[in-house]
This record gives sequence, structure tokens and C-alpha cells, in this order.
Amino acid sequence: MFNSSEKYGSFSKAIHWLMALFIIALLGVGMYMADLPKEDPSRLQFFNLHKSFGALVLMLAVVRIIWLRVSPAPALPSVFTAKDKKVVSSIKGMLYLLMFLVPLSGYIMSGAAGHATSFFGLFDLPTLVGENKGLAGFAHEAHEMLAYAIIAFVALHMAGAIKHRLKDRNGPSDIMNRML
Repeated sequence: MFNSSEKYGSFSKAIHWLMALFIIALLGVGMYMADLPKEDPSRLQFFNLHKSFGALVLMLAVVRIIWLRVSPAPALPSVFTAKDKKVVSSIKGMLYLLMFLVPLSGYIMSGAAGHATSFFGLFDLPTLVGENKGLAGFAHEAHEMLAYAIIAFVALHMAGAIKHRLKDRNGPSDIMNRML
């Protein structure tokens, strides 16, 4: 369950892949639902599910940060250069930041637009801000731009893992092996 000095533990792997699935699905659904006509009967269901899963991603990001304090991630292999380690660290840092900023901007956008954020119909999350059209517009733009940023950083993350996998399958720089 815990991370070792060489591999991620089962809990880290599970939360990584679960969040990856949710984030990729949220990006796809977000792009789809943004183009739905306002009179489409499924539009509200898509928005509500998008907000619920976005809130879940935010909660999982908090759990993930706490878990890294309990069970630190394995260090990068020694075959990585200082530059490689800096690139990997920067990309991971941006992904963590975006895992917070994307859902927070959506949460703020929803509250500022006067809409509640329901968590799968079970309960409404507390509203962080009052109704404010200017803030809603700003948060909407931020949410959209940050979503594009997370797409870019997910692509970089995947490209790096695949590069090392193809370059050194099961060797010392195959960092994908640590998460599989």
C-alpha cells in the first residue's frame, strides 16, 4: 500500500489512475457540454455531473497531497540528469497546481454565477463567493484556459513517461514501470 524508495504503492497507483481517468473524462465532457444548446434537455445533467466529478477531483487532490506526506514518492532514478529531474519536477508541480486550480475556478465560476454545486445530488457544497457576474466571467475564462493548460501538461507527462518506457523498457530510466 505504501510507496517504497523505488516504486509507488497500491494506494498511490490507484489514486493516480483514478484521477487520470476523471481528469481526461472531465476535459472531454467539458468540451462537449460547452457546445450544447441551452434548450438541450441533457445539458443540465452534464453540467451537474461535471461539477460533481470536478469536486471529487479536488477532494482527491487534497487526499493525494496528504498521502505524499504520509508516504513520500520514490526519488527519480540516479540515471536522470539534474536537468531531467528539474523538468520532471516542474511538470509534476504544474500538474498538482492545475489539479487544484481547474476545479477551484469552476467552483468559483458556478457560485459567482448564482448556481449551487451539488455533489452527485447528495448535498450542496458551500458557496465560496456571492453572486458576481464579473467574477463569474473571469472564473469562466480562467477555467477554460486552465483546462487547456492541464491538457498540455498531461500530454507532456505522458510523452515523458512513454519516451522513457520506449527508450529503456524495464531499465533504470523506465519511470512508467513504477506506476504500473
